[in-house]
Amino acid sequence: MQAILPFTISLCLAVGGLAKDPHPCKSPPLLEGKLALAIIKNKTFGIEKFAYNAFDERVHVRVRLDVDNKTIYSDTLVLYREGVAFEIFRHNQTCTKVHFKDHWKPIEIPRDAKFLSQMIIGSFSEPGDGLLVNNWSGKVEEPPLKYLITFTEFGCLPVYGWYDMPGQDVLGVSFFDIVIGVEDPNIFIPPSFCDKAELDIDRATSTFHDVLTRSL
Repeated sequence: MQAILPFTISLCLAVGGLAKDPHPCKSPPLLEGKLALAIIKNKTFGIEKFAYNAFDERVHVRVRLDVDNKTIYSDTLVLYREGVAFEIFRHNQTCTKVHFKDHWKPIEIPRDAKFLSQMIIGSFSEPGDGLLVNNWSGKVEEPPLKYLITFTEFGCLPVYGWYDMPGQDVLGVSFFDIVIGVEDPNIFIPPSFCDKAELDIDRATSTFHDVLTRSL
């Protein structure tokens, strides 16, 4: 999906600019935080903790999904440049290593996205009561995708995303507790017990959507 992360993120799209003169911008190259997601078709809801590194093109996500009255956990590190993803099982210190085919997508707003509006979440009646955000929409031709995204006016930080993949899924994402920078840089390095993992030639992951839903 062009210009989409994991945001997430791969599914993430960052946006900024003034309402009178909107312009694309990029989020900071190092971020970590959390997001709540809803995968409509599968009636799946979850919480994800993510770390984003644009310098080395790596993303680490830990996901808890609630689906069909059961809870599913996953811990995944994606190395875009290397073209691999590690599914990490810390309870028994094992890893699964698979091909990851998607290309790197920085957190940024596509140049052809349409600016919709600027609004205040909360209130500006008192200092600190509101958050100034911008709304954008657009579509991607291949694979087909429509999106609606909301990001902060200052800082280019994600607030909300709605992604419609015709014939597949509708994904809603709300971001919170975002911190600029990463507390532990080792989060982007596979644990030492993953050194023994051999590449599974029979499996491959194509997009971050696959990362989120392959356990379903």
